[in-house]
Amino acid sequence: MLNRKAGLTALIGITVAGLASGCLSSNSGSSTSAGTASGPGKSTIEVMYGLGPDTEPGFKADVQNWAKQNNITVKFTKAGSWDTEIRTRVQGGNPPDVGLFPQPGLMCDLAKTKKLTPYDDATVATDKATLVPGIVEAGTCADGKVYGLPNEVSVKSILWTDAPAFKAAGYQEPKTLDQLLTLTQTIKSQGKTPWCIAAESGAATGWPITDWIEDLVLRFAGPDNYDKWVKGQLKFNSPEIKPAWEYFQKIAFGDGFVRGGTKSIVATAFGTGGNALFTNPPGCYLFKQATFVANKGGFPDAVIAKVDTETKPLAFPAKTEGDNPVLIGGDLAAAFNNDPNTLKLRNFIASKENGTEQAKKGAFSPHKSADVSLLPNKTLQTIATDVLYKATAARFDGSDAMPAKVGAGSFWTEPVKWLSGQQDLDTTLNNIDDSFPKTGS
Repeated sequence: MLNRKAGLTALIGITVAGLASGCLSSNSGSSTSAGTASGPGKSTIEVMYGLGPDTEPGFKADVQNWAKQNNITVKFTKAGSWDTEIRTRVQGGNPPDVGLFPQPGLMCDLAKTKKLTPYDDATVATDKATLVPGIVEAGTCADGKVYGLPNEVSVKSILWTDAPAFKAAGYQEPKTLDQLLTLTQTIKSQGKTPWCIAAESGAATGWPITDWIEDLVLRFAGPDNYDKWVKGQLKFNSPEIKPAWEYFQKIAFGDGFVRGGTKSIVATAFGTGGNALFTNPPGCYLFKQATFVANKGGFPDAVIAKVDTETKPLAFPAKTEGDNPVLIGGDLAAAFNNDPNTLKLRNFIASKENGTEQAKKGAFSPHKSADVSLLPNKTLQTIATDVLYKATAARFDGSDAMPAKVGAGSFWTEPVKWLSGQQDLDTTLNNIDDSFPKTGS
């Protein structure tokens, strides 16, 4: 889970450095359900977003280049608190023309009340041909229509290693979860510590565990059951979901598997918790975290300066080799009206033609056809080609789409109690299930 906590990670960044007109003109606050344009087209289009300081400049540059070519003026509005500000704008009958939603949950809530205009079938078909599998489905709401497609994505299914140390020890990249456990046991048998795991994040302590569990649910339960779980249709303690927790338990509670021991996980800062990879001798050999960690405030500056030689990112392994789902974050472009220029801008943001300037700043295009050579270093290029674009299915961060009481509540706090030794796994899962809002409540 990262998007709901965007403010917590803004200081770290999310890329690797060197990583009212149309039907709203009357302030009605509602949109047409049609995906096709209506009217002559506005001369000024407002786009609202909550992008971080590393992503925003490239996004604005890409959009401004498009706007000049199309003789359209674009007004950029940055939200300090996306959920609060977009809800206020919509409730006040003054939404932007285009919004970039950092998670699909709120977007689909607004779509349900007819506040958004879906993509037309032709645009969806064109984009789907080059998008990573599963991304279109992530932007599809309960009525079966596509309301959001991503501007860019971040990649969470990453294992970080110290490249020289990993190679010197003779370790091989694990391709399956069984191989990952075997590697863990091998490192431990040699008197070394396999893992750094870090979940401390102030008031949000525990959220990094959600990324672990989401990646494992994708693998053990599969993408379809992952979707049911996120919607509350499968319980945390169900036979489909519990195996993901049991696998994590083998690593997190394994004797000597984690630097500092199990209880240290919730006291170790998520941003710098993997830095022991790079000590001499290494304090650990494996660290799971999203791509943002290889930026200032995460890995040591000396490592970041030589990121291509000092680190080696590995894909988080599959349950069955070759079946590689990927956990992502990203901002979904959605339209609040069917003005033709609104739809043109939204469609451009979601297209493979967008992203040239963003890529130069380290942002991943969701389109497999993207020119990875534009990314500023080989580390990011490797993540794009070997992790993101080889994925068999992509899914957005599940906790971001869950009710806040769970996704930013019990899904954080209950694992902290578990890892701290205050309760067992069944109690943890049952407590999260009990916190999930009942249907209709």
